[in-house]
Amino acid sequence: MKKNHQLLPLTLLFFSTLTLSSFSYALPAGQNQLRMQTSVSKRDGESAFSYMVTWRKDGSNVHRANGLTFIEGLKSKTPSSANAIARKAANAINSSINYDAPQERGAIAKNPKNSAELLVSNKASFDLAVITTRDYSNQLLNYSIPGKSFKAASVDLAIDIVYSAAVEYVDGFSAGIEHKSAGGFVKVTIDKKAPIEIKTQGKTTQQIESELAKIIGAEAQLSSTPLYPNFTERKSRNYKPFDGSEIQLRGLNAKSITIDVHDAGLGVLTKFKFPDVDKPTDIAGNIFGIIASILGVALLGYLLYRRKMATNIPL
Repeated sequence: MKKNHQLLPLTLLFFSTLTLSSFSYALPAGQNQLRMQTSVSKRDGESAFSYMVTWRKDGSNVHRANGLTFIEGLKSKTPSSANAIARKAANAINSSINYDAPQERGAIAKNPKNSAELLVSNKASFDLAVITTRDYSNQLLNYSIPGKSFKAASVDLAIDIVYSAAVEYVDGFSAGIEHKSAGGFVKVTIDKKAPIEIKTQGKTTQQIESELAKIIGAEAQLSSTPLYPNFTERKSRNYKPFDGSEIQLRGLNAKSITIDVHDAGLGVLTKFKFPDVDKPTDIAGNIFGIIASILGVALLGYLLYRRKMATNIPL
């Protein structure tokens, strides 16, 4: 009996360690966020826009959901408004989350009523891993993180200019398909700085990216390896394999970035990589859970102490 009581302090210590560890890795809801402002398509007909979000729990149980929508262009019977695009995208993302991970819905998309804003956030105890948007509608898109710069939020991003023909046409069913720019421009604006505009006529996607990276300066790097691996799926043309180059902006000290593509032959993949929170550094963000754990351990210790005093059996 005495031996069993001597083990109680060790059991208590083990229990407290496990409890504190589990709380140190839990992330509060809304800690990871990405806000996107939509606009309208500059294409004539229907085009695609998709938003893929990947989330995880405790560094594992990785899930991804892709919200695919189709946007009506300028010459369509009912062109899609900016508000409608944001609303449709939010609905598509949430539907995909509910379908692909019904037991671990770790992310949520919100579209404030009558707005062109889309906000994707993590749910409690989950953290966002990566977000990829694929736009072939030539709409102006603005990205930001509420209340923080990308650097402060430890979010890295990449811009990959791609050929729209890769997703808009099916081999064997369309003739004369060429992977090239149609002529126009790609414009990038960081915060309220002067826009950086590159003419696209006769240029490859890598040439366009190279010119953009040079003008952006030290914060940008033209990379031959992706910020993170592209998700691909053989049965879907929406998911593009990496094309060999992208502009990476790691630790960008800016609160917003706007990407505006106006070239019917081009689209853009924009990537966001969130920090890995499965580390003890997150203790400060979970202080209430930790305090609750300490109080629980203290209560258990008090009860054991009372038992010792009542029975006079040494612990």
